[in-house]
Amino acid sequence: MKRILCLVMVAMAFSFAQEETETYIRNICDTLGAKKVTLQLQQIEETMWYGSKDLSNSDSVKKTVYKDYQELKPLKNKFDGNIKLPVSITASCVASRRNLFLYVTWSNSHWSLVDDDNDYATMIMDINQYHFTGYDTTNSYNVLAVKKGSLPEDNSYSSHELMVSRTFEFNFDWWYSLALYYQGLKYSYTSVVAMDSLSAVKSSIESLNVPDSISKVQLQIFHGVLVDPNKNLPESSSSVASSSSEEQSSSSEVSSSSVEESSSSEQSSSSEVESSSSEHTTLIGRLVNSPRAFTAREIRRLDGSKIKAGEVLVPGVYYVKGADGRWKKQVELP
Repeated sequence: MKRILCLVMVAMAFSFAQEETETYIRNICDTLGAKKVTLQLQQIEETMWYGSKDLSNSDSVKKTVYKDYQELKPLKNKFDGNIKLPVSITASCVASRRNLFLYVTWSNSHWSLVDDDNDYATMIMDINQYHFTGYDTTNSYNVLAVKKGSLPEDNSYSSHELMVSRTFEFNFDWWYSLALYYQGLKYSYTSVVAMDSLSAVKSSIESLNVPDSISKVQLQIFHGVLVDPNKNLPESSSSVASSSSEEQSSSSEVSSSSVEESSSSEQSSSSEVESSSSEHTTLIGRLVNSPRAFTAREIRRLDGSKIKAGEVLVPGVYYVKGADGRWKKQVELP
């Protein structure tokens, strides 16, 4: 089995914000400072997706939330051994070194926990103070950098070294996508780690180089969520190809392989995924009737995703931007 590992490094052009915008959104780093928090893996959402290779149509979608990484089973038992699934990391809003990073790797059909690697530099960056492609105050709050040794002076990171929090409370996302297609008795696959779901999915398919004769692909997406255990976890957001177009990433870690199908049990596993029932979409909307004192100019879920104009809100808590440019939490009652 031929394995190819390609690490695409891109310099994320960070620059300190010279001016405070009129709609400055208070950030948790304003008060946290050098105080460290230990972010822990709270859950992993798995999405099994089967559909057209251009992502325009899905034949089946199945989503499952796991509280323990040990419950995860990589598709076809394939998960590149160089990829680290984060379990916990210590960080603060200033750069620091010698932080303990707990993560798991996959080998010999099981997960192995690495709990003694304390040579990591970390920093939680306030999105108000740093600018880089695809992320700003309209879709993000903080970016967590996790780098072996020390943080790079040129601010050049790979996607597996950065995680984005789209909520006021720390709620950092880790995205992994494996794309696979069959050709006779053989199948080929690639795996990608990226900063958001859309980039992970698109990069995994693009790097797979699916032949014109193949119209369908299978995806397995892992969405890990790292939180400050002292805070409440916002509502889980799930997404595959339907992720917001705002989500962008300029780097990804890609692993690809081509292998021959070796057992009928694996073939039947694939057909089970293809026949899985599709998930329904929940309609949302109603907060457009907000009081005049705080007319809603923009509404977002706690995971940072936008509520479209005219949609009806389901009961829950939302971030609402008023006419004065300020954000606040608002409860939508049944």
